[in-house]
Amino acid sequence: MIEFNNKRILVLGLKNSGKAAIKLLKTLNVEIFVSDELVKKQEILKEFNNITYLDYSSLDLDNIDIIVKSPGIKYDIKILEDARKKDILIISEIELAFHIINRKTVIVGITGTNGKTTTTTLITKILKDNNIDAYSVGNIGYSLSDAVLTHPNADVFVVELSSFQLLDIHFFKPHIALLLNISPAHLDYHHTFDNYINAKLNLVKNMGNDDFIVYNMDDEIIAKRIKKLKCQKVTFSFNSSKANAFVKNNNLIYNTKVFMNKDEIQLLGNHNLYNVLAAIDVTKVFYLENDKIANSIKTFVGLPHRIQFIKTINQVTYYNDSKSTNIESTICALDAMKKPVILILGGLDRNQDFEPIMKHKNVKSIVAYGQTKEKILKAAILFNKKCVACQDLQEVITLIYNKNEPDDIVLFSPACASWDQYKDYEERGHHFIDIVNQLNP
Repeated sequence: MIEFNNKRILVLGLKNSGKAAIKLLKTLNVEIFVSDELVKKQEILKEFNNITYLDYSSLDLDNIDIIVKSPGIKYDIKILEDARKKDILIISEIELAFHIINRKTVIVGITGTNGKTTTTTLITKILKDNNIDAYSVGNIGYSLSDAVLTHPNADVFVVELSSFQLLDIHFFKPHIALLLNISPAHLDYHHTFDNYINAKLNLVKNMGNDDFIVYNMDDEIIAKRIKKLKCQKVTFSFNSSKANAFVKNNNLIYNTKVFMNKDEIQLLGNHNLYNVLAAIDVTKVFYLENDKIANSIKTFVGLPHRIQFIKTINQVTYYNDSKSTNIESTICALDAMKKPVILILGGLDRNQDFEPIMKHKNVKSIVAYGQTKEKILKAAILFNKKCVACQDLQEVITLIYNKNEPDDIVLFSPACASWDQYKDYEERGHHFIDIVNQLNP
């Protein structure tokens, strides 16, 4: 384990996780330094006292023992390369919190390219419904460091983990790890798919015989990479009856017995059946009764910005799926639709390949916007798909409203990150909802 006592620790990056790390470090016998490329010294020192600000542009690492790196900062910038040359330990806020956490608290760690937030929220709901003091933390927006301080005696932390958070893992390990799926994403950050896969699988690298890995048997990458791990393994699958949880004849099966009918689930799409199967596997590790788990699942209506029904105007139905920030997630949303849709695509250019979307049977037409609009337009022309490019969402909705037909479905599932025009997918989704709600019937 890492020794923090009397260490000089630099918190690099002061968004949510950085600020939470500072709060947690203040409970330890350490000297705290902070630096951020965008946040001004005056703002930092106004919020935190008894810490030392270091200028980002001329950062001196000679007196630093440990760096707590915010997940949004790329791992290969010069500052971090210099730190590695000086043998300075670089950790994540997750790693820091793990060293402080109450050892009686069970950690459920969840990662995957898609479905993390929905599954994290559902598992927490099931546990809470069964009188287990559980909290959704991590990439979901409530940092693990904050949770450790606010709920020191929690029964369970259900931790959503991004590939960025898992990069700087040294000793962290969950008691239960859930691997949902892995497909190409964030390649602008990780550079290669292999790097991305390796980051994701850091979740399980420290796990041992007494720990549980719950994983998707249908994902060949995951199934192959965890094969030799000496953990207790629990599986889910859409088709294979060899899995602990699977789907058969419109029913969800757990350990050969009917668990519930899939029509009782309020979430749209087969991808959400995977999320439900995973949640069943994880919560059964807690020895919960089948009917109690099923009752929680039946009342789970999903999350904002995830294939979220907004309203029907003039027989045209609008869905907000702003949380789809990659190709695979948008494919899942399209799969969930019962007919071809008007698809709104666009956002930050992260070297996406839009070909799978262009080939999807449920794409009637496309309206593109944002940084990737020209790239999407070129792909649409190549695959003979009707497409129009706009500057922003306001222009997109105005165009669709004036040209749509009765019974059309409008799906906002951008397949891109939001950062070209918005601070995050939530702001983007709320803006979409506001624009739709302002339309006159």
